[in-house]
Amino acid sequence: MNVTRRFFLKSTAALAATYCGVNPGRLLAEVGLDPNNLLTVRRSKTLVVIFLRGGMDGLNMVVPYKDPGYYKLRKNIALAEPGKTGGVVDLDGFFGLHPRAAALAPLFNNGQAVALHAVGYDLNTRSHFEEQDTWETGIGGNTIASDGWLNRHLLTSQGHGPIRAVSIGDALPRILRGRAPAFAVRGITDLGLFPEKNKNGFSDASQSRVYAALEHAYCCDPRVTAAAAAAGAPAPQVHGDADEQSARDLLSSTAQTTFEGMEQLKAITSRPYSPAAKYPDSDLGKKLEQVARLIKANIGLEVVEVDYGGWDTHQNQGGSTDLNGNYGKLVGGLADALAAFAADLEKHMDDTLVVTLSDFGRTAAENGTGGTDHGWANCMFAMGGPVLAASPNGPRHVIGNWPGLEKEQLHEKRDLLHTTDFRDVLGELVSTHLGNPNIKTILPSHEFKKVGLV
Repeated sequence: MNVTRRFFLKSTAALAATYCGVNPGRLLAEVGLDPNNLLTVRRSKTLVVIFLRGGMDGLNMVVPYKDPGYYKLRKNIALAEPGKTGGVVDLDGFFGLHPRAAALAPLFNNGQAVALHAVGYDLNTRSHFEEQDTWETGIGGNTIASDGWLNRHLLTSQGHGPIRAVSIGDALPRILRGRAPAFAVRGITDLGLFPEKNKNGFSDASQSRVYAALEHAYCCDPRVTAAAAAAGAPAPQVHGDADEQSARDLLSSTAQTTFEGMEQLKAITSRPYSPAAKYPDSDLGKKLEQVARLIKANIGLEVVEVDYGGWDTHQNQGGSTDLNGNYGKLVGGLADALAAFAADLEKHMDDTLVVTLSDFGRTAAENGTGGTDHGWANCMFAMGGPVLAASPNGPRHVIGNWPGLEKEQLHEKRDLLHTTDFRDVLGELVSTHLGNPNIKTILPSHEFKKVGLV
């Protein structure tokens, strides 16, 4: 029985959310929700969140090339107007896409993609750690004890299967941590319970040993307990304290969800998969191919999170004269992977919404080392069939009130001013797209305004 919970989770590449010290039923009761009568969310709807970690420069992603302030502030890293060498791909006569993002232009033109510009909030600290926490928890200020807003969505609603939320990566991100089960998977093809031989000395481990290991980790689902007994494991000790018993009940449920989720993932990987599009040979491309495979399996997956880092471009960011610089490579990697993902999903794209988040925007002006520093408002990108891109004059390419880049229009005379609160955007993702009306529990202490994204 020398199988620790850490080794079990590492070996299976599946992490389930664990008990966080608060009874979920009690938490829901405090906000007026009955845990036995939660609304079931919309079927077949999936939200894919791509977190651009490091602070993506939205001003060079969706470029306001008709704003005269843009070229005053960015003499070396600016992107030229459409038609010029290294020029942007025109969207609407005012904004243009970075030329390395050209693969996304057809999605903008057919109404499947839209950008939201000047998005942020009024308490931005320009700190990577604090702002990633804020965007992942949906709560400004001290968020040490807060769970992720996507986990609160899971907690306050019922889904359509054991795998409602997945992160493709080595660890469960803050946005999915909390009291509701969620999985972090390094790769859906890496799900064997134990390899035949490994550095820990296990070989041909039986299913009962794995269940017994989980019994020690979670205690005490009946299915797990029976398997533990068969493996000769000691029976769990049950105490009378109500909170402790509640914790055990929760962990038991989490263990059951872990098993059911693993079995579904293993069933998916046992079937051959041929994507309908060629993905770039990159980490993001490989992750999004796995996301598409899960969505197309129709297992009730609602929420997926993928990280794409490296956006802290303080130097050598590159402009029209260097489209292959640090920033250009990141933009190209994102655009090419997203375009392949949309093509691969085919009809499933009708129910899938992809959205990008990032720590914050960058300074409106370039710095002395050919880059940009930590700033304020930013650009978000949304893609999928649920995007509300129609207008009387054709597809909308950019949503939001543009504040301008002249000095007197900037926040603190240095940054793009925010005119849309990011929580308003998140609120529509959850309430309108996923169909969860408990938005004031998911994103508390905020008065919502309509964005019109989905």
